[in-house]
Amino acid sequence: MFTGTSKALLLVLTLCLSACSNLTSLMFYPQTQYVRSPEDINLQYDSVALAASDGVALNAWWLPAQGKQRAVAGRTPTVLFLHGNAENISTHIGSVYWLPEQGVNVLLLDYRGYGSSDGTPVLPDIFKDIEAATAWIQAEHPESPMFIFGQSIGASLAAYAVPELSRHYPVQGLILDAGFSGYRAVARDVTSRGILSAILLWPFTWLLPTDWDSEDHIADLSPVPLLMFHSPDDQTVPYHSGRRLFEAAAEPKRWVDSKGRHIQTFNFPDMRSELLNFLFR
Repeated sequence: MFTGTSKALLLVLTLCLSACSNLTSLMFYPQTQYVRSPEDINLQYDSVALAASDGVALNAWWLPAQGKQRAVAGRTPTVLFLHGNAENISTHIGSVYWLPEQGVNVLLLDYRGYGSSDGTPVLPDIFKDIEAATAWIQAEHPESPMFIFGQSIGASLAAYAVPELSRHYPVQGLILDAGFSGYRAVARDVTSRGILSAILLWPFTWLLPTDWDSEDHIADLSPVPLLMFHSPDDQTVPYHSGRRLFEAAAEPKRWVDSKGRHIQTFNFPDMRSELLNFLFR
């Protein structure tokens, strides 16, 4: 999720030059160039143009369900996928490319500033992007049960956004993988791992806002079901931060110890089965 400490000096300079600006931009590392498309891995897809409520143009990829359809009251579920803080949907597609052949639609959203999406990624503006994607699914596929799936920073964005969105849109479930409880807390953990970052960056973590910390809002998700994954071997987002987020949530909820390192969860068939069981319950 967060990049290495080799950028510490540059980040300190950025902090000093932008002391009055939105420091949440430092948590996002967008890449505008796509390194592959779904066609490169033999997936049918459509590019979807979205517009956030403030007019920012956004890009998403729609992967329609293929192959054998499973039955959810005769309908096909749709997953809105919210990726981590680096690169864009062309790299994060590795976590969800397998879902269409299991009978699941997927909408991969690039937040503002990522891929072909305009704008600059900052909070709370990104929440407008998530709502735009949610509204598009409801308008274009109202018959499809809608689930929201966030990974890494996408998980923490979703844990904040979905409790409110679920009051206005028929969200059937929330899936979180490698999420964390709060932005300031995880930034402090990451910057404390190296001597240089601990000296130069750790003090600045106190400037990060806590307004959108997921642990303060996730309880409001109930009664929408929650499924959470986190690997004990995750060396990027601390396992204990994921557990803290889970403990703040209300029932119904389910915790799964996943496998591998950061966001490698769905490399494993049994983890895929856990997700599918949730979507097709």
